[in-house]
Amino acid sequence: MSKRKDRKIILIAQCLVNPYCRVHLLGQNFPLSHELMDYLMRERVGVIQYPCPETTAMGLMRNPQGRQQYDNIFFRQHCKELLQIPMLMVREFIRNRYRLTCFIGLENSPTCGIHWGKHKVNKYMTESPNPVDGPDPNDPVLMGIMAEILSEELGRENVTVPFLEFPTKEEAGSPKRNAFWNDLKRAIQPEMYDVES
Repeated sequence: MSKRKDRKIILIAQCLVNPYCRVHLLGQNFPLSHELMDYLMRERVGVIQYPCPETTAMGLMRNPQGRQQYDNIFFRQHCKELLQIPMLMVREFIRNRYRLTCFIGLENSPTCGIHWGKHKVNKYMTESPNPVDGPDPNDPVLMGIMAEILSEELGRENVTVPFLEFPTKEEAGSPKRNAFWNDLKRAIQPEMYDVES
């Protein structure tokens, strides 16, 4: 498929474009966002983002929390409402023969993460945003609340795309960071990988 015919869009968490939305524990890594957006623009990938559910529910001065605290009917409903317009945009682009390449969430985000595993417990005996050291590989792994709802919404549209996590705390050249870029490039440019296989 030629670049002209393969019109691509991507769905991403808002903090990947605006790192100020992130809770302070994750850090506001502008260089990584710059790297990501430069790549997407270079590859002519249209970006659809949804508003940050944590910021729109709790503001910028919120405390870091675990997935457990966000897993309630009120926050889930809030996420569904925030996704209404982005999902309409996804449907409209797909209807007009654009290809949704993937979704990019944020590593260790209780709302937009893809692999939320076991986390430490704070002094109030609720889940903290800090992962346990040396997690058991048999521990359950869940998506963040928003990522889970997005997966359900895309499933209703019979749209299947890779869900990737942006590794905000990884150094350049680390295995996890390299794996992310390989997965993203495979989603954006599948024809390059089809030729190699």
